[in-house]
Amino acid sequence: MRKKLSLILLCLLLLFAEIYLLFVPQYWLCLSHASGRDGFLVPLGQGMVLSYIHSLERTPVEDVFILQGDRIWLYEERVKSHNAGLPTFDQYPGSMIKTKDWLIFRGGRRHWPYVQCRVGNDSIGENILTIGRERYELYNTYRGESIRLNVLMRPLL
Repeated sequence: MRKKLSLILLCLLLLFAEIYLLFVPQYWLCLSHASGRDGFLVPLGQGMVLSYIHSLERTPVEDVFILQGDRIWLYEERVKSHNAGLPTFDQYPGSMIKTKDWLIFRGGRRHWPYVQCRVGNDSIGENILTIGRERYELYNTYRGESIRLNVLMRPLL
């Protein structure tokens, strides 16, 4: 009797796992490029960082995004240079934080259905996408291409 109950529980567990994998939508970051598109699984609440070298200032920039619903929200932007065109006072809603290494613009409620950018190379741009511990050197894979990032909700399988 006990073996039969264990077998039934195991079968139910496998059935529910299969249902989860087939039907429960997950957040995917979809990267569209000239020759197709790639998908990156982004766990709920996980931020992603798009870093690059500013084309004019030649200084690093890091944009921290959060995926929510069908939107890409800019949580914060970190810059090294603070020249023309950047605010000199706190913007509502949002804040400007100065640290030793960065000038950080946080908040602001900016969000989009997609983010489009041109990928540079290893000397201009150096675009890197970081999701958790995974680091993708976009400038090696999509050199000189225009890419589009958007949110896609779909099951794992």
